[in-house]
Formats: sequence, structure tokens, C-alpha cells
Amino acid sequence: MKTEERKSRLETLKESPGENFSLGPKRLVVSLAKIMEDPKNERKVFRNMEGFISSIQAVGVVEPLTVTQEENGLFRILTGHRRFRGAKEAGLETVEVIIRDPEDEKTRRFKSIVSNVQRESVGPVEMADALQELLVDYQISQRELSGVIGKAETWVSRMLRILDIPDELKTKLATSEISLSYDAVAEIARLEDVKIQDNLVSELLEGATLRDIRQRIKEVKGTLPKTKPKKVFNTNHNASVIVQSKTSRLSKDQTISALEEALKTARTEK
Repeated sequence: MKTEERKSRLETLKESPGENFSLGPKRLVVSLAKIMEDPKNERKVFRNMEGFISSIQAVGVVEPLTVTQEENGLFRILTGHRRFRGAKEAGLETVEVIIRDPEDEKTRRFKSIVSNVQRESVGPVEMADALQELLVDYQISQRELSGVIGKAETWVSRMLRILDIPDELKTKLATSEISLSYDAVAEIARLEDVKIQDNLVSELLEGATLRDIRQRIKEVKGTLPKTKPKKVFNTNHNASVIVQSKTSRLSKDQTISALEEALKTARTEK
């Protein structure tokens, strides 16, 4: 009986989509026209929408959106941007929402980041952009940011390195229709050769896993000429002094010792 009663109430609402319809405390069915997206939301690309829209047309939006109510009477989305867009494309006029207490923008943005980091529901390029925006907007360090989102500082640093990938490759990654591993993209970002990055991005977009990418990087590095560590000292005599190791990396003491030995040899030469 309760199910029939609720269906009847929902049907009534569909006939008057401009009106809010209460389903209990802080739970409403509202018109899509009264819902607004959060302009600071990290997700800019919504993947695999065609099948999602079809499922909404068949069974509706299964999980309510979470929103906060604004002073102008509109509702700002906290979670459910994809569901909102899917509902609009599916031709719905109303959706069910759960109203949360208003929060300041900083708290809201950090919570959104944490949620998306946990689910990796935002692409790696979008996530890197969002992390950078938080650092700039709130003038915090990478260490402070890592503490807030519950990730190691090295993870934050590696994610931000993604922003150094050439713009053309970032666009390919950002517009991908498949979900991409954060770690796989971060591994590619560590490489300096743009051509190799391009090849690996193509492989990733074709379905390569994190393990595949790491293996390919090992193979590629094995074919590259190994550079020997060196120190270059420019002088005022239009000349440079170079200390280059034949094997291991050069420590400061090793560099000084090598320079002293070279200087001793130079003084004894005739």
C-alpha cells in the first residue's frame, strides 16, 4: 500500500514539475530547473553517457542527488553532477534530492576532492588541475594538502607532475572515454621524451594497464643511452671545467676531490 501511495505522489509531482515535493525530512523531489551545478566541481568530462542516459530513461535516477539549498531558492549539487546531466539528457523534469546543511566553499571543495580521490571518478588531468587550484586558491603547501585529502605528499607531487605533460597529450587524456589509472599517467609524466610519452599515452588509451605501462617504461629506458653523471663549472676565462663520473653518481666530496686532483695535475704539467 505504501508503494502504491508513493507512486501516486510521484505521478502527481510529474504533473506539476515546477513545484518541490517532500518525501520526508530533507528529502525532496524537485524540478531540474531549480538545480544548479557547482562551477568548482573537479569533473569536467562525463564519460559513457549514452548507456547511462538509456538506463535513466528505463528506470529513472536510482540514487538521489545530494544538494545544498541556496538563498535564492535554487539547489547546488554536492554529489551527482553526472546523474543531473543524465537526467536532463533523458528528458526528465524532476529528480529526487537529499538536502545537506550548507558549508563554506573551502570545506565543500576539499570534501569533493576527497570523495573523488577515493573513487578515482575524476580523470587524472582533471584531478591534477583541481589539486593545483586548491594550492593556489587557499595558499597552502603540498604537505598541508596531502594531510587534508589523506594522501602522501609524494602522491600529490606526482599528480601535479601530470600538468607538465604537453597540452596535446593532456587533451587526449582528459577527453578519454575510458577511466585511466592515476598512477599510470603519473608514470608517463615522469618521462622527459615527448615522443615516448605520446606512444605510451596511445597505449594507455588503447587499454594498457598500469603494469603494462611500467613494463614498457622499463623496456624503453633499457634502450636509451645511459648518461654518466657530471658536474659543470663555468669560469671567467671563457672556459668550463667538467667533472664526469665513469660509473656512479658524484657526491660533493667526490667532486671536490676530483677537482683538487685535476688542479694538482694541471700545475705539474709543463
